[in-house]
Amino acid sequence: MLKIPKKWRELSLHEKLDLPVKYFKFEKEQIEKIRDIKDKREKLIASGKIQFDKFGDIHTFLLSWIAGYGSDVEVRHVFGSTQNFRDLFFKKIKLPYDIKPSWMDIKRKIKIPDKMNKELAEETGIHIGDGNLYVYYDKNKFPYYQYSISGNLKDEEIYHLTHIGPLIRRLYNLSPNILKRTNRNSIDTRFRSKAIISFKNKVLGLVIGSKKDIKIPQIIMENNEFSKSCLVGIFDTDFHITEHLAISGKLHSLNVCNQIHEILERNKIKHVYTKYEHYGRFYIPKDFSKIIVRDWGMHNLKHLTKFEIFEKFGKLIPFTTTTERISLLKGVISLVELESISRMRKLKNR
Repeated sequence: MLKIPKKWRELSLHEKLDLPVKYFKFEKEQIEKIRDIKDKREKLIASGKIQFDKFGDIHTFLLSWIAGYGSDVEVRHVFGSTQNFRDLFFKKIKLPYDIKPSWMDIKRKIKIPDKMNKELAEETGIHIGDGNLYVYYDKNKFPYYQYSISGNLKDEEIYHLTHIGPLIRRLYNLSPNILKRTNRNSIDTRFRSKAIISFKNKVLGLVIGSKKDIKIPQIIMENNEFSKSCLVGIFDTDFHITEHLAISGKLHSLNVCNQIHEILERNKIKHVYTKYEHYGRFYIPKDFSKIIVRDWGMHNLKHLTKFEIFEKFGKLIPFTTTTERISLLKGVISLVELESISRMRKLKNR
């Protein structure tokens, strides 16, 4: 559906009533026939029907202009609320855990997992690593619910596009927005959904705002396979591979640090866990990192390509990007060329 700028609400009544035909390309005869309907309820429903048939959506201002009114006040007057009107066209969805969807959730047919599984556990780990929940309020104190996963554009674009995006689609039946900022070298996978944010916060217990006190949900901690999948998500997003092929990283939630330590101990993964006042740091040596990368199934090519190059060429090449390492593995560039890129970048960064 074409965007309706807010400034159009300030147009004269005559200009507003011309928009359905001039801008949205409805047939003039069709609009005139609807405006001739005497019963307000029937008139508004007919207006909604032709809009829904054409765009698969309902915007109450366009609905009002089709019917011959200047604003959606008549919609609220006749139907009690714009939500009540939209309910006539969008089939209600019933979500588990008594979660109440917004009308946008209903329109997009959002779904919520009714039980924990390995994919949801991994996505929860991604959330703990690079994700955040936000609730914003507009000037009328209307809440907007947003979830965002932030990463490094040069190294993690492929991971966001080919793994995180499809994972979210499978779990929630929602295609997230991908925002790339080349000037900041950042990539964000984000979406707005009252239902999903409510699920993450109220059911999984994931915090809104600062993640200092975040925890891995207990339902994940109680199942070892779920626990490993969750750590895959955390390591893929918030940890790095050292020049010795160790997994290393730190987290500012001591709750999660203690849980990671417990999961690694449980699975006999050798590691060094150093706890500080406000954060914890981990170091998992190469032989045990390989178990996590291969057997547990990490997905971020930022990490996987380093292991693949080491296995193929017997060395790790620092100061290179994910796409450059993929080019080597695909034979697009040679080992000599990648090593030259690495040396030049190292000198430049000194």
